[in-house]
Amino acid sequence: MNKEIEIKIQINSEQLNVLKLWLDKNAKFVGQLEHEEYYLDNPNDSFLFTAPQGYKDAHKYFRVRMTSDGDSACFKKFYFDENGKSTHCDETEVKLVDGKQTLQLLEAIGFTDQTLMHKVRKTYIIDGYEIVIDNVKNLGIFVEIEIKHQVDDVRLALQRINELLKIIGIAKFKKQERGYVSMLWNPNYDFGEEIVL
Repeated sequence: MNKEIEIKIQINSEQLNVLKLWLDKNAKFVGQLEHEEYYLDNPNDSFLFTAPQGYKDAHKYFRVRMTSDGDSACFKKFYFDENGKSTHCDETEVKLVDGKQTLQLLEAIGFTDQTLMHKVRKTYIIDGYEIVIDNVKNLGIFVEIEIKHQVDDVRLALQRINELLKIIGIAKFKKQERGYVSMLWNPNYDFGEEIVL
């Protein structure tokens, strides 16, 4: 099990150009992949609940992902700070021989509640960070920055990500407090928080 520490942000087109120019000069481009992802609910112990604010929510997610580079299954459990904002998650991911057949198997044992998501992801790496630009169908373009080296202090790791954003030249953005699937579940709810570093 890995600890995943990242932030997901929305930026405007001008900032996206700033980011792309910076990445071209300073980071290594890993590649671009199309993702077809299915988020499934546990039929015996549902991950889903209604938040006090009225939106559909979950703190645990189970995903099957298919790409041209291979298929995988992933389980994530999120943690939150005293203000209810997500800080990080535990992530367990395994490679699959065949994602479609795995979905058929999961359906056969009751995992029938599925949410489908499509996205195109461009991935870059630099000095212990992974930066991805996601174009998510029906949602738009987002940037995720994940710290890839071992950090025990989550708050320190998040500060380092913010410092990297300032170095890139992005000091104002909308931080998303939930993942893409939560946005798809709740198209009329805005999970974003305006941040100025």
